[in-house]
Order: sequence, then structure tokens, then C-alpha cells
Amino acid sequence: MKKKRILSLACLFAVILFSSCEIDNYDEPDGILTGRIIDAITGNPVLTEQPQGFRIRYEEISWSETPTAQFFWGKADGTFNNNKLFTGKYRITPVEGAFVTPDPKETDVSSGKTATVDFTVTPYISFSNVSIVKEGNSVRATFTMSRNVESAALQDYRVFATAAAPYVGTQLFDNDVSTVAVGINESNLDVPVSVLLPENFVSGKTYYIRVGARCQNSSSRYNMTEAVKIQM
Repeated sequence: MKKKRILSLACLFAVILFSSCEIDNYDEPDGILTGRIIDAITGNPVLTEQPQGFRIRYEEISWSETPTAQFFWGKADGTFNNNKLFTGKYRITPVEGAFVTPDPKETDVSSGKTATVDFTVTPYISFSNVSIVKEGNSVRATFTMSRNVESAALQDYRVFATAAAPYVGTQLFDNDVSTVAVGINESNLDVPVSVLLPENFVSGKTYYIRVGARCQNSSSRYNMTEAVKIQM
């Protein structure tokens, strides 16, 4: 009897093991969602940073109007792309960027096909007359800031610099050649601001430099200028 019980248990375990190893017949998601976040002031894609410049919230509403939201990160050039979506109808919203969150849009995603959704957004701060040039053993950044959302409280601006990679910003900068945050007030707006960076640049090295400024927003993101490459 004992041997029979052992044999029965062995057969039961074998059945469970076989069931757990069955091949999943569902196809992997291959629907593609892509798009751009367009700056309403310049008409160009919003410049941000990589990683963590903004996120895309997507909700599958094929079966429910109150689905669980999911997210993925956008890119530094203001574009976004997700090539692992199931077929269905989705509600899409750019969030957590240095811009006013736009109204969501709906789109259909199909297997193996690309759905493109663009958004036009208002950045909290815009830059004009930007100049980032080598000056002696340092770099001077000159720029003009304009606030696009009057209700947004001003916060600070910084000049970020690094020799590590082109993706300069809050996630990647060298302390010895970047500036600390400087508070923005009304007198700083719509007039040229000039900043001379610390003279700690290493001769022969290539640096990437950009200006960031922000208002007090829920994501605490900076609006950014284009990164400039400078050989010291």
C-alpha cells in the first residue's frame, strides 16, 4: 500500500509539472504606439532630458472606462514609442513633464501596426536668444526666459555641464563645472541673463552644456535648452 501511495503521488506531481510547462499559445503584444510632444510656442518637439523627462500614461479602454493606468518614459527629443502593446483601444496622456498636461486622446492599436498620436503642449518656461560659448577657460551661457503660464510660480534656473555624455541634465551633470540653482523672480523674465560657469573645465575635453529653468510643478521638471557641445 505504501508503494502504491508513493506511486500515486509521483504521478500527481508529474501531471502538475507537465501542466506548468505547457507552452503559452498567446502571441506576444506587438502593437506600436508612437508620437511627439510639440511645443506650442516654437512648433518644435519639446526638449527634455533622458531619462525621466516625461511619461506617457496609457489606459486600455476596450473593456472598461476606468482601467488601471500604465506608464512608460518619453525620450529627450520629445518623442515617445512603445512597441509592446496588445490590440485594443487606448486613452493616451503625456504627464509629469515641464508643461501643462494636455487633454487625453484616444487611439486604436492593432497587432503589428503603428498608431501615431501627437500632442501640442504649453511649456511652463520658454527660452530665446540662447548662446553657450567658450570664454577663456570657462563657458558663458546667455539666455532669455519667458513664462508661458501666469499662474505657475517661478522656481529656479541652472546651467548643467558634463563631459560624460550628451544627455546632460538633472540626472547627469558635473558639479565642478555646473552652477547651483538660482531662484527666478519677475525681474529675471524677458531680459537677457548671463552666467559664467566655474573655471574648472579640463583642457582638451569635450563638454555638453544646457540651461534648465522651472516653475513649481507637480513633477518638478525643468524646461531645457538644446545641449551644446564645446571642446575645451
